[in-house]
Amino acid sequence: MVQAERRRRGCSLALVRCGLLGSVVLLALAGGWLSLPAAATGILPPDNPPANIAPSSADYLTSIDTARADEGVGPMDVSESVVSSLPVDEQAFIIINEERINRGLPPIAYVTAQLNADAQQGANAGDDPGFPSALTGGSSLTWGGSVWAGGLSSVFGADYYWMYSDGFGGAQGQTTNADCSASASSDCWGHRDILLHEFSPCGAAAPTLEMGAAASPTGSAGGSIAAVLVSSCGAPPSDVILTWSGVEASVFAPPQIIGLATLSNGLGYWEAESSGGVAAFGAAAAYGSMVNTSLNSPIVGIEATPDGQGYWLVAADGGIFAFGDAQFYGSTGSLHLAAPIVGMASTPDGRGYWLVAADGGVFAFGDAAFLGSMGGQPLNQPIVGIAADPATDGYWLVAADGGIFSFGAPFFGSTGAVHLDRPIVGMEALANGQGYRFEAADGGVFCFGAAAFAGSMGGHALVAPVVGMAADSAANGYWLVAADGGIFSFGAASYYGRIIG
Repeated sequence: MVQAERRRRGCSLALVRCGLLGSVVLLALAGGWLSLPAAATGILPPDNPPANIAPSSADYLTSIDTARADEGVGPMDVSESVVSSLPVDEQAFIIINEERINRGLPPIAYVTAQLNADAQQGANAGDDPGFPSALTGGSSLTWGGSVWAGGLSSVFGADYYWMYSDGFGGAQGQTTNADCSASASSDCWGHRDILLHEFSPCGAAAPTLEMGAAASPTGSAGGSIAAVLVSSCGAPPSDVILTWSGVEASVFAPPQIIGLATLSNGLGYWEAESSGGVAAFGAAAAYGSMVNTSLNSPIVGIEATPDGQGYWLVAADGGIFAFGDAQFYGSTGSLHLAAPIVGMASTPDGRGYWLVAADGGVFAFGDAAFLGSMGGQPLNQPIVGIAADPATDGYWLVAADGGIFSFGAPFFGSTGAVHLDRPIVGMEALANGQGYRFEAADGGVFCFGAAAFAGSMGGHALVAPVVGMAADSAANGYWLVAADGGIFSFGAASYYGRIIG
């Protein structure tokens, strides 16, 4: 049986060190701050479900979604496999905030190192975590609640028992809440009340909401998970390690276009999405995609084979997905990277490829020769792209400021010393290796060597930023692609269509 315990206002040590904590909670209850938000659905404190909801499935997320439906709340908008692959603190951050925002409550804004450490102590001890007297940076706590669950290692499982099986089990049943010993006990649904707490404002301002979470394989049989939720007034703590705006954008944002790959004859192209979706236009054929497949990391690049009968997708962790006649020569998917992969380039014969990371690290596979990298070197701006030199079998790296780093390839110039309105986001090289172009997020195009300038979107209002560029080698033109799928053709490059986002 899963055992869960909770402490509404923290352990006795926290109350002794921060005596106002309990009083603030009582005043909040008396003052009506726990009233139902206008946009909320489901059941919020001080009301609680009339009874525990039995699991509908051996899968925790399925059981959560079934229980939410009973309350009139829609399913969690998450992938169980993707969330479960994240660190425990980020898992809890996502799952707890999904429970809050789907009921009209504001999300917890920050995860801090200090509160993670407190949660870790609770997880290791198999008990509710305690609280600091003040957050890193000096702000005092205005409210705090901590929860613990033992006998399981899944954060989805902990959420299920905290939220939907936290009441009295009845004479013939059992409750997973160790403090809920009678149906009228004030400790029943205590975990749920903490997760769905409506924090008191700071005068006319909203409170600052923080949390921490951790797990231990030894804290209790089968695992131990603990979380701490607190509020404060004023600026965020100084040890924030996760922000909800950042996590929400990376986990819940709709797929975005991340790049473009073209046929060598200029008669078609492919657009790729961060979700692994690929759309073919013109004479380009669809060879497959990773859409509807759980990915450990989002797709960040697409590269066509020289004959145009296949392509590779590369993910931020360096995972490689090959389609058509594209061959798999290796990846960094199983390696711990110091920085995420941001692009790839194929060798001229298509029998190898290079991957480049944001720190300038280069990884060579197949017949791609490693000629050097910027890994471990100080950079003014991160690397954002790589292009192969078909004339020398070398390659160029480009940084966000337009700085160019040449390895086995000639240097034709850069914008490293130029003030740019927007950062550079990628580059492409001429088929004969005699020049290259790179593009900025505002659609500006910069040409070097024999690469001709045929126009840009610089100075034009864009619905979405430009994210990639590809050459029409047959017509000496080029395309730009924006994050919403918009395609901009220059020179003799033809427009064949776009993904409608």
